[in-house]
Amino acid sequence: MKQELRAVLIGRQHCGKTSVINTILETRTEAEGDEDVKREGFIDGRRVSLVETPGWWKTFSLSDLSNLSKQQLVRRISLISPGPHAVLIVIRADSAFTDPDGRFLDEYVELLGPNVWTHTLVIFTRGDLIKPEEIEQRIQVEGSALKRLIEKCENKYHVFNNSNHHDRTQVEELFNKIEGIVRKNNGKHFNIDLKKVKEVNEQWEETQTRANSRKSRVQKERSIVKEKAYVRHLEEIRVVMLGWVLGGKSSAGNTILNRDEFAIGGKSGERTRMFGDVDGRKITVLDTPGWWKYFTSELNPDFIRSAILESVSECKKFPNAMLLVIPADTTFQEEQKRITEQNMSILGDDVWKHTIVLFTWGDRFKNVSIEQHIESEGEALQWLIEKCRNRYHVFDNTDKKNRDQVTELLQKIDEMVAENSLFRLKTRKNHDEMAQKMRHKRSLYKRLSSNSA
Repeated sequence: MKQELRAVLIGRQHCGKTSVINTILETRTEAEGDEDVKREGFIDGRRVSLVETPGWWKTFSLSDLSNLSKQQLVRRISLISPGPHAVLIVIRADSAFTDPDGRFLDEYVELLGPNVWTHTLVIFTRGDLIKPEEIEQRIQVEGSALKRLIEKCENKYHVFNNSNHHDRTQVEELFNKIEGIVRKNNGKHFNIDLKKVKEVNEQWEETQTRANSRKSRVQKERSIVKEKAYVRHLEEIRVVMLGWVLGGKSSAGNTILNRDEFAIGGKSGERTRMFGDVDGRKITVLDTPGWWKYFTSELNPDFIRSAILESVSECKKFPNAMLLVIPADTTFQEEQKRITEQNMSILGDDVWKHTIVLFTWGDRFKNVSIEQHIESEGEALQWLIEKCRNRYHVFDNTDKKNRDQVTELLQKIDEMVAENSLFRLKTRKNHDEMAQKMRHKRSLYKRLSSNSA
């Protein structure tokens, strides 16, 4: 019997990690789930164990990754004890690989330890879109980022055509290259840092304990509200979406209305109001301009804050709820706390009593509770949740057929309104001052434009 082969796959979202595993093991798993992150099989008399690690969005830097995502990487690596023979870095052959991509991968891979690079190999997926003999040219043409990555991996790479599952030659060649990695490392696998694994597992257990406590506390608080307040099933609900750019506000609005009304990735200065009937209720969703995650209110354009204020103040009827949209798969630290507080402040102190934190990208946490994310992120996110009186909800915008998630959100809005009534804007003075400031800037811009013409 041939020696067992163990490998870990690392790569961003939609890079083809699951497809690579399917091709190797001749299986057909459609999507990643926590219960399937370690998959095993026998290939030509050899036991093969493969672990898929969490992906990330292409625009991410390491500072964008949540603490939970970093912990998941270490925990998943530990599933393949005593350690992987190879760490496979998966990149799409039809996607550009930029300097930021290279910097992120360097930092992410080295979370496993500085000695990991002698065990790495780059796999280019979508090999049907590029000929094997063209890959060297691709590496040179792509620029320094891809070339540096290949060099860090000691020029080890492989091209995979996942659309041709019957081509076993590409799998045999990959195995040969992995065997070469093992020989070059004197027959040794990559040694997992057991001390780090122990620390992460202890943190995970402590976080889970606090998460369970938070979940119980929130459920108890909701029960008290239902007992003390007259919770009415509102026939008409008006919600305002707030949050940063690319946070998932538009997708959340589409999920609520159960149709694609809001343009995904629209201009940050746009505000849109849409209507619909949901569970027999008349729903109005106002999507406001987003602010930038890492920009303070001073650096975010004035028109963003002005447009948010105008959007709310121009509502003919007061909103029932403000939905503060936060992606669940990204970090929320002191900087984001400060920026969020600055941008929310334009709506007055009372806004927090009428706000629910809506976590998007809930699909990124399979078998992991949102409470674990809240507890692992630390004080900044916990402050936000408590500022909103422990009102939060999770959306999986990829599963629009799941209407239970919308029904539950509307129920939480019913409870919040029963406790606090409607949101009434009390910052008319701020609105007038900001509008005057914006008119002055527009006038100045026109004068400068006419002078330069």
